[in-house]
Amino acid sequence: MGRNLIYTMALDPKGATGHWNLAKLLVSSLLRTRFTGDIIVFHNSPRPLYMVPRKGFREIRLDLPRAARDMRDFAVLAQTCKHSVTKWIKGAEYDKVMFIDCDCVVLRNIDHFFDDDSDLAIFSEPGTDIQGDSYGGYLTDKEWQRLVRRGINSGTWVVAGHRFDTLLRRWRTTQARTPTQICGLREQSAFNRVVLDWDGDIGELPAGEIALPLCNRELSHYRAFTNCAIVHAAGGDDVNHKLRFLFSAFTGAFLFDPQLALFNILEM
Repeated sequence: MGRNLIYTMALDPKGATGHWNLAKLLVSSLLRTRFTGDIIVFHNSPRPLYMVPRKGFREIRLDLPRAARDMRDFAVLAQTCKHSVTKWIKGAEYDKVMFIDCDCVVLRNIDHFFDDDSDLAIFSEPGTDIQGDSYGGYLTDKEWQRLVRRGINSGTWVVAGHRFDTLLRRWRTTQARTPTQICGLREQSAFNRVVLDWDGDIGELPAGEIALPLCNRELSHYRAFTNCAIVHAAGGDDVNHKLRFLFSAFTGAFLFDPQLALFNILEM
């Protein structure tokens, strides 16, 4: 296996720490499951994620492109930063590059996510239609009426390193256009458009390996998400809701033992 990279984005409003903490849960879970590639976190906190350096891990401070008008505008700007990192990431230096939303925890090793031979590996969400306003904002009228496929999640994907710049450039250019349909998530809708127009091989990330228990009924059963590789807390009510849920998943996966040693130390 060649050199691979995972990156994520953790941007918070001034004084907040929610996404910073989510990113730390994600990175810690990747390290505990022995991910063999590099990890980069882009964040806007003055604090480092770790006081002690971790091998293969790097963090880069990234500010929003402009001041946010309100919290909704902040969220839009933060999502847009996903495809604005080519200044710091040189895709050609890696065999594969993966993006994972920071509201995820990895429960077991995901090195096999990089084994696919396709240019681009995506996650099509079970039980969804691409016409949904979270996915279909850039569909043509004909596609809106006739296209049959699931919506594609923009929070987990893997691209060949030599095509990383192309993917992000097309994503950024598409999102800059005015949506053609009802659009709830512009960034994700633009990603769906890019995938539909992709001029290379497209694969699907391993079936059953990603769960979205807070927003997808088909992926919400306890056994489904505790047995998967990535738990994605998309759709949580707010960042604290996501933190509470993912912290429980993290502690259950990595700090549990049948004697509840940690619990009994804390509850003497």
